[in-house]
Amino acid sequence: MRFAKVLSVAALPIFMVACSDDNSSLKINNPEGETPQDTSKVEPPPNIPDEEFKPITRDYSLVWQGEGTAENPYQIASEQDLASLAFYVNDSSMTFRGAYFKQTADIALSGTWSPIGVFGKNVYGYGNRPFSGIYDGGLKTITGLSITDTASYTGLFGLVRGAQVSNVVIKGAKLDVGSYAGVLAGKMDSTTIENCSFEDVEIKGADRVGGLVGEATHVQAKNISVTGSVEGVNSVGGVVGRMQDGSLENVTNRANVTGTTTVAGVVGSFASVASEGVISAAMNYGTVKGTKDVAGVVAMLSATKLERSGNSGAVVADSSQMSNVGGVIAVASSKSVINEVFNTATVSVRRVMIAGGVIGSMKSVTGTNMFNLGKVSGIANNMGGLVGFIDGETTLQSSYNAGEVPDNNVSGTVAGKASSTVTVSNVYYDKTVGGTCLVVASQMNMELPTGFTTDEMKAATFIATLNGTGSAWKAGSATFGGYPAFTWTE
Repeated sequence: MRFAKVLSVAALPIFMVACSDDNSSLKINNPEGETPQDTSKVEPPPNIPDEEFKPITRDYSLVWQGEGTAENPYQIASEQDLASLAFYVNDSSMTFRGAYFKQTADIALSGTWSPIGVFGKNVYGYGNRPFSGIYDGGLKTITGLSITDTASYTGLFGLVRGAQVSNVVIKGAKLDVGSYAGVLAGKMDSTTIENCSFEDVEIKGADRVGGLVGEATHVQAKNISVTGSVEGVNSVGGVVGRMQDGSLENVTNRANVTGTTTVAGVVGSFASVASEGVISAAMNYGTVKGTKDVAGVVAMLSATKLERSGNSGAVVADSSQMSNVGGVIAVASSKSVINEVFNTATVSVRRVMIAGGVIGSMKSVTGTNMFNLGKVSGIANNMGGLVGFIDGETTLQSSYNAGEVPDNNVSGTVAGKASSTVTVSNVYYDKTVGGTCLVVASQMNMELPTGFTTDEMKAATFIATLNGTGSAWKAGSATFGGYPAFTWTE
């Protein structure tokens, strides 16, 4: 951008104007008799060179200590410091892209909190106002976070985009809000989150509700933990309500999760659109309750990879004729890849369509190295110890079930129903536990999996059979009742 130089007074022609007493005439005093210059023909002054132009910057030294750099970040040491950040983002249109902030003290909030970042119009009628800086919580605690409002996009942050957030610890947060709600943020886009914990939180919302964030798009989250309770209506997760692309790594939920549709212990739904998303090392220990599409780890998994993850929290589903329920996944579809996942908790349903110890329904996916030790009970159209319904170009291999299932004509110790396009290999079940139950309740031209006794399944030879040419399995500890488990488990 270029600006014109301002001419000094000395550079301008000086005209002396004389006025008669009666103001009858005006005369130009030109003692040298020269004709006055025609100013319309004066050449415009030269532009300021680009290298001399300096953009306007704001000085925040009176607001926060520090300079906003990586070496000397702005310091957040009080409630006022945090509130000032909300003010400048929400009301002064400052995204703070590239600016560094670090929390240097524990902060106790008072009153109702106004989230940092606005989705939609702010109080002045302007559009989205995201936070886009780098915020390091310094592992200092924030307490007293309280929001009671029907508004959406709520949390410590309302809207975060293109940011980095790390080392945030929030304890005892209480949110009773609308949609897009999370303790850290309502909505996040193109952001990295690392080393954050949310303890004893209570959050109630409508759609897209999570202990960490309500909705996340192109977000990478790592080393996250949540305890307390999370409640919503649709797309409810102990960690994330709804996610598209991005990744979740080493995330743990111990909060109890309650919702109506698409409800899970870790993430309500995860769909990969622009690039393959990944969920790795995700664990749920909280009780999960819902009506339609309910699971321990992720309710809806589409074109996404899930690995090294498990569920040890009870999964309970109410009556819904269209519901899919699973100990780990409710519905897996669209070429998702599932590897090394397990369930050890009960899966209880009340008249649903499909229920499975690990996966409710899987269609056109690959499932390898899975096991279930939890009891699957209740009434479903199709119920299986491993999977309720297997369809499409699906592969299920190197897996076993040792959990109880009902002894009826719609339940199987391995699967409730399998179509003719499915490939099942190296899959087993505990025939001591299964008793007289069907292996696959309904199947077409399929070679049935093999049953072993409990003692045989705990033997080294069975572990070798599961491994084949791989090395995913080992002898299980007392946590798994001595049954084979994965090498990364305790």
